[in-house]
Amino acid sequence: MFKKLLLTLAFIVPFASQAATTDTTKLIKKCETKYKADKQKKMDCITKVKKSAKKEADKAKKISSSKVTDSKKASTTKSKTEVKKQLKAVNVNTASASELAASLPGIGEAKAKAIVDYRKKNGKFKSSKDLEKVTGLGEKSVGKMKKYLKF
Repeated sequence: MFKKLLLTLAFIVPFASQAATTDTTKLIKKCETKYKADKQKKMDCITKVKKSAKKEADKAKKISSSKVTDSKKASTTKSKTEVKKQLKAVNVNTASASELAASLPGIGEAKAKAIVDYRKKNGKFKSSKDLEKVTGLGEKSVGKMKKYLKF
């Protein structure tokens, strides 16, 4: 009786902490009744039940995390399209940092502030080549915003 209690505690209680379902508990009990005489077979059977339950739990976790990822992708896509709708041509010689950040693709608050600071220090921009001199802006990033630039 004491051994049976220990076996139950050793295998069912830790497994219950892994959110064991009633089906898993039933399968473990089947293993115990089917292999009463052979301890090794009983242990093997219980181990298989636990492994399959863990696989099912991992599969469910994976599915739920992929749903979260899909919803994140959807919200990211939505925000990108919203940003595209706000893009408009802007005069880089007169616009504030917040106007630049809201109007130009790939420009956030930090780069917009760098543009304004550079303009204050070095004077007005004459072409897009002048913008490439701003720290943090290169040929590619300026190329993406070229159609939105006014001088």
